Amino acid sequence: MAEAEYTTTTRIPIDAVWDFVQEMDNWGRFVTGYQRHEKQNDTDSTWTLKGDVGVLSRALTFQVKILEWNGPSRVSFTLDGVNEPMKGEGTFTLATQLDDLAARLRLATRDRPDDVAARLRLATRDDGVTAAPGVAPRKNLLFRLLEVFWRWVLRVAGGGEPARDASAAQAASAGDAMTRLSFKLRLQPGGPMAPMVDAMIRPLLLPAAEDLANRILAQLEGAEATQS
Repeated sequence: MAEAEYTTTTRIPIDAVWDFVQEMDNWGRFVTGYQRHEKQNDTDSTWTLKGDVGVLSRALTFQVKILEWNGPSRVSFTLDGVNEPMKGEGTFTLATQLDDLAARLRLATRDRPDDVAARLRLATRDDGVTAAPGVAPRKNLLFRLLEVFWRWVLRVAGGGEPARDASAAQAASAGDAMTRLSFKLRLQPGGPMAPMVDAMIRPLLLPAAEDLANRILAQLEGAEATQS
């Protein structure tokens, strides 16, 4: 299964980010390979995407179902391929730095010595990559080069890198509450071509997650700069 998670921060208030993210019409065009989407109801929609390489050059249609809509902190959804055997799931999560601090304090006061030791033990993933829990697994050189390639492709296809406002990604003062946006996506191809498709989409997912999150925040930061 291919999976990726990307997190970034902004000074845009969490409620403003949520107001934008909760309406898919606002950001659908930022999704990699976006062609169109159609909403059937509040939880179900159909999305059509198209890439430029190999199996990704075909139009892929997904049925998306929202499982959790918990504003202003979390949206979770599933994806089912309509014209290709592929399943997946994803989440958008929003939090403030104060939320993160409170969570760390709860964890620190809850942990016993054996809990801490368990967190430090190495975990081996099903793809053979070893990493400590909470630590990103090491990637081989070819995989990193492919991620760089896909970042370049996305920037060219999207007309350049998302124009994030550098000042909006930093707290104006020590008391400012930054908003953290995380996007996580997993995709599991099926059928006889599954291993090849999985190998193609693995290095694409992280650049695609980065591109989507940064284009969403670039839109909001640009609107804020225009108003100020």
